[in-house]
Amino acid sequence: MLRPSARWVRRYVHPQSWLGGKLCSPFGVRITRANYSGIPGVKFSPKLRREQKAIIVFFHGGGYCFGSSLTTHRLGVALMAKHTGLTCHSVDYRLAPEHPYPAGLNDALTAWQGIVDSHPNHRIILSGDSAGGGLSLSVMMRLKAEGGRLPDAAVLFSPWTDLTCQGESYVTKARADPMFTPAMPRDCSHNYAPEETDKTNPFVSPAFGNFTGLPRMLILCGGNEILLSDSKTLAEGAKSAGVDVELAIWDNMFHDWWLFGLFIPETKQCLTKVSAWLEGN
Repeated sequence: MLRPSARWVRRYVHPQSWLGGKLCSPFGVRITRANYSGIPGVKFSPKLRREQKAIIVFFHGGGYCFGSSLTTHRLGVALMAKHTGLTCHSVDYRLAPEHPYPAGLNDALTAWQGIVDSHPNHRIILSGDSAGGGLSLSVMMRLKAEGGRLPDAAVLFSPWTDLTCQGESYVTKARADPMFTPAMPRDCSHNYAPEETDKTNPFVSPAFGNFTGLPRMLILCGGNEILLSDSKTLAEGAKSAGVDVELAIWDNMFHDWWLFGLFIPETKQCLTKVSAWLEGN
């Protein structure tokens, strides 16, 4: 029944999540503002680094309409940096409805190229959650189409890959996911990709794209989230295209549970899984 606007979320949720992230962020991770070829972001640098020549580039979720590196995603990305022992560069692309498609994608590509240029000879992992997971896929598809450097691996948390919002889990998991109702992603989809935009464009909804040639991929999602179908469809399509893909489903977990840190024990389990998978790359 409650359908908050993107502006409402930014005004009321962002400050609270900033405070929670500030108070609960793990020790041993330095958090500093950054600039990636003109695109703002945040650098999460773990004190104990496992690999000097490897980094993570992260695109945050929030339906392309809200979320940021220092508010909603501060705690999650800080924990990911600590668990993996890798510096994480989190990109704050422009948000809809003020900046609809392709603004977010263009910002992501600009930041990616800037990070790639400043980290030659590094192993670069691309990661994102929810809309940021879909954005990561769109970036890879654009890079492949334009002959750019692809990441060496991709880690996607609960990726939102189909902005037509037609997955069966929108119905079957509608009452199981406490994070949001099926109406919320549909509202975000309209804000990011207005009526004149083709929502089946692979750069908008990567579920409709060609996965051939994409790098090794780990997909993590909750068994009770309404975007479960997006993850399953992505895994099936990537596997059919010959991509080395692993789908890890956390039973009884909701959308983006891993962002809640020590409040949910499965957060540590999830990030431990990510760390082990990256070490095996």
